[in-house]
Amino acid sequence: MRQLWILLLVFFSPLLISRSYAQESFYHPELEWKTIETEHFYVHYHDGAERTARVVSKVAEDIFGPVTSLYNYVPDQKVSFIIKDYDDYSNGAAYFFDNKIEIWAPALDFDLRGTHNWLRNVITHEFTHIIQIQTSMKFGRRVPGIYFQWLGYESERRTDVLYGYPNVIVSYPISGVVVPSWFAEGVAQYNRHELSYDYWDSHRDMILRMYALDGNMLSWNEMAVFGKTSLGNESAYNAGFAFVRYIAERYGQEKIPEISRNLSSLSELTIDGAIKSAVGKDGIEVYNEWKEFLKRDYTERTSAIQATLSPLDTIAFVGFGNFYPTFSPDGKKIAYVSNKESDYFGTAGLYLYDLTTKQETLLQAGVRSQIAWSPDAKKIYYGKITRDNPHWSNISDLYVYDIREEEETRISHGWRAMSPTVSPDGKSLAFVVGSDGTMNIATSDIDGKNYRKLTNYIKGEQVYHPKWSPDGKTIIFDYSIKDGRDLATVPSNGGEVTFLLQTPADERNAVYSQDGSQIFYSSDETGIFNIYQMNLSTKYKVQSTNILGGAFMPSINQEGTLTFANYTSTGYKIMMLKEAKQLQSPGAYVKTEQSTTPLSASNQSNNDDSNFDWNSLRSYDDTKFRSDTVTSYKNIASSLTLIPFIRVDNYNPKNKGIDVIKPGLYMYSYDVLERYGFFGGAAANTQFERDLFFIFDYRGKIPGLFDLGVEPAMSLEFYNITRKTDSQLRLPLDTLPVEISYNLIEFDVAFKQKIFTEALDFELRYAHSRYTANIGQFYLPETKYLVPASSDLYFIGNDISAKFDLNGIEPSRTMEINPVGRKLRLRYDYEFNKFNSEGEYEISNDGLLVPKYDRPSFHRLEASWKEYIKLPGWKHTLTAQLRGGTIFGPPVDDFFNYYIGGLAGMKGYPFYSLGGNEFVYGNLTYRFPVSN
Repeated sequence: MRQLWILLLVFFSPLLISRSYAQESFYHPELEWKTIETEHFYVHYHDGAERTARVVSKVAEDIFGPVTSLYNYVPDQKVSFIIKDYDDYSNGAAYFFDNKIEIWAPALDFDLRGTHNWLRNVITHEFTHIIQIQTSMKFGRRVPGIYFQWLGYESERRTDVLYGYPNVIVSYPISGVVVPSWFAEGVAQYNRHELSYDYWDSHRDMILRMYALDGNMLSWNEMAVFGKTSLGNESAYNAGFAFVRYIAERYGQEKIPEISRNLSSLSELTIDGAIKSAVGKDGIEVYNEWKEFLKRDYTERTSAIQATLSPLDTIAFVGFGNFYPTFSPDGKKIAYVSNKESDYFGTAGLYLYDLTTKQETLLQAGVRSQIAWSPDAKKIYYGKITRDNPHWSNISDLYVYDIREEEETRISHGWRAMSPTVSPDGKSLAFVVGSDGTMNIATSDIDGKNYRKLTNYIKGEQVYHPKWSPDGKTIIFDYSIKDGRDLATVPSNGGEVTFLLQTPADERNAVYSQDGSQIFYSSDETGIFNIYQMNLSTKYKVQSTNILGGAFMPSINQEGTLTFANYTSTGYKIMMLKEAKQLQSPGAYVKTEQSTTPLSASNQSNNDDSNFDWNSLRSYDDTKFRSDTVTSYKNIASSLTLIPFIRVDNYNPKNKGIDVIKPGLYMYSYDVLERYGFFGGAAANTQFERDLFFIFDYRGKIPGLFDLGVEPAMSLEFYNITRKTDSQLRLPLDTLPVEISYNLIEFDVAFKQKIFTEALDFELRYAHSRYTANIGQFYLPETKYLVPASSDLYFIGNDISAKFDLNGIEPSRTMEINPVGRKLRLRYDYEFNKFNSEGEYEISNDGLLVPKYDRPSFHRLEASWKEYIKLPGWKHTLTAQLRGGTIFGPPVDDFFNYYIGGLAGMKGYPFYSLGGNEFVYGNLTYRFPVSN
């Protein structure tokens, strides 16, 4: 029956509407947004983020001239900044096709990065992305690229099916941007040497130094893509920053924009050629030159250290993220957080290491915060990111884990609190809280009552890692306002902040000795972070460790044993130094401030723009704002983006047996907040067969629903697909060839929202469909009578569906190809339709022929469970799948059947061979890596 072909199009639709535009899962329609407009920018922010927005508007105008003048390029319209402060998350993102930049207000506190002024750093970084990548575009900002596509289909043996199930898709994109990740990120971090908002600090040097000394540097090809782990991602940034600096300092800063302009040429397809055109040497040649320089330079500068390295015992070596080692009160155990075999810092857990038995235990998953013991050693306190709050914000709250009961208890709700420390009497907590890009120290009772702020910073100040003094009178913490950190204290009952160490070096992670007379802390005063101890009375300090990587987050027990996180070329490891005492002659390391090969006078003069006051730009004061006017949010939409494609749609229509060339176009535009916008596409071939779709998304407040606390995303969708085929019309005395075309139209409205947990998605959808068969005109053989074309609207469908999707896949770098976890789906449909299954007609009162419709109405229920099981000791998994569905009531026409065919490898079972009103289907799949 021809209706089976229609089901193919339902499955084919996802291939048409695969959208490349990035979207968030949480839209926060409860927020009211405002806009600051400046000469070159729009700054959009929501209530509670005005300070950050005003700083952004100031910094953006400060750096507009310096960045655009270097590239001799100005955007064709104002760039929009979107300021977000509803998540405890630090990042920036540049949408260079849309002239849009997103900034998360919380300052970055990332263990692989040093501390710099967050907004100066991230604004310059992201705006440099906009300018440098737009300079490198081949087709302009509105055409990201084009691609070629080939679609293949099963051989369908049913005569009533036009063509088989789609089982092959091959796409070859031609990107309008060929900027490798190392160059894009390296240029954005370098921006230009006169600004130096993100300079080459001790953290950057640490990562590159250990890679170079261990012979573990990223290869030329590895630098071009982001790694699959947190360390791998940062390594591309780090190597890119260092290599871009090398090019600028060796060959001249003007070579950076020249390379970018070279990449915009249609004939320049690789970064190698773009570099060669600029500096006279191929990219790989310059890379090898830089690599040899690094190895030689780092070997020379660390030679003295190599002879006097501290003798260390390893506690935790598995994983690249092992942090916050903390001795238990009796000094016999160490608690720490680690990602172990996971791929991301964010998926770390809380571990306990017993120094006596040398055994470790996972206490609680999902912990990535500074930790603190209770004085009786029965509990451990920490901060934890959660979306368990009214609007699904991703924020941090305080938790406690009872070791004996093996139970986690939540202490705070919506405080945005992290990094807890417990008072010596066990009655109070101190911790860090933040909003609008500013952090403060706060305290509460141990159970979360009597919340109180101890500091009242409001100008973007940052505080980190508070620790209580043994007498309970003082809390020590890290402080930063521009670059690096200093150590300060505040009375635990409130009062004036006092700085203990305020030097050009970066001092951090301080803890008190057991008797409170000294502090142990990490400092980069030599260029390598090491652990120091300082007498609080005499201010006399000594260096306690001497290592090649970096030593952070110290903890000391009663016996004077020191534990800390030590950076190696494979990440942070937990180490222990049994006697933390003064080193008599620690090895020297020549600290590098911003470069190892200073710019020559000639290179500087080529890039020195006297139109800018560089001293003023470097000695900024962002506590003072501009007086720009604030208005309600301006609905700024991105320019229309177009993505042309050429598709070979190889569905082999019956009686033709040819490949069909079908050119088409995707297009989209969204407002900068992504509250509304559309995505659509069209394709047609020479037979005027067409594929059309249009999706309008809306993610703002929906009157009535919002008042009830329901905040769904809504979409309005339209689809239209036509296909033509030659058929045979059988008459009593003859059989005539006729052309039949099928026209499918569908309108949908859908509401989507997460419920109960962020892993559970709910969708409510209504779909209205109209399917028509059109028979072309033809002549009767004997009479030569022209039979006019006719149209048969044989199906009018209405479907109300509710769908639940639970995604319990564990995050990992292979989760897309080798997942672990489970997926569940439950779907209910109520269909009420008009269906002319046999092409029968009735004569109406006015003498016209009208289709004779049946009116099938029924309920259907479908469930699916996929369990992805990791096999012990292997990188292999077993997938068990169980699906089932039923249409309730008496059997309905096979037009409405379920189909479970089209299985890979089951060539004897085309898709439409296995179908019915009820089905149960099971599958086992074994997955294993072909190569690592």
